[in-house]
Amino acid sequence: MRGVGFAALLGLDDFRKDALATGFHAYLLQRKYPHAEIVLSCPRLCPIINNDKINPKDVHEKQLLQIITAYRIFLPFANITISTRERAGFRDNVIGIAATKISAGVSVGIGGHSAKDEAKGDEQFEISDSRSVAEISDVIKSHGLQPVMSDYIYV
Repeated sequence: MRGVGFAALLGLDDFRKDALATGFHAYLLQRKYPHAEIVLSCPRLCPIINNDKINPKDVHEKQLLQIITAYRIFLPFANITISTRERAGFRDNVIGIAATKISAGVSVGIGGHSAKDEAKGDEQFEISDSRSVAEISDVIKSHGLQPVMSDYIYV
């Protein structure tokens, strides 16, 4: 296994405890397996349509930025992924602060990448940043960074 990803769905409970536990778990595995790629992401729970049983505890952009920045300081070599759940302006700004992976042109529906004639399931969450791969690539370049679409080579 080349690497492992870590994430806690923020908003189910106290996001500070969840973020701390996630970061510490990643830290311990990084110490045991120093050559493994460590990836962190920070998905936030959003209100769900037609579901009054889940009441997300608010994790606003300010708190999310604090978590991402803490991850960057605590785990300087870890990759940090920023989801399309976040709005475009937030994603654009966090590229220069801590993000190393940013999604683009995604489909969040169940079976969303399958053949066109197959039925698609409900979307799992709302996309806030629907920009294409080319548009995200331009944003990354505007920060003086190089977009990399694949960091490995099949042999």
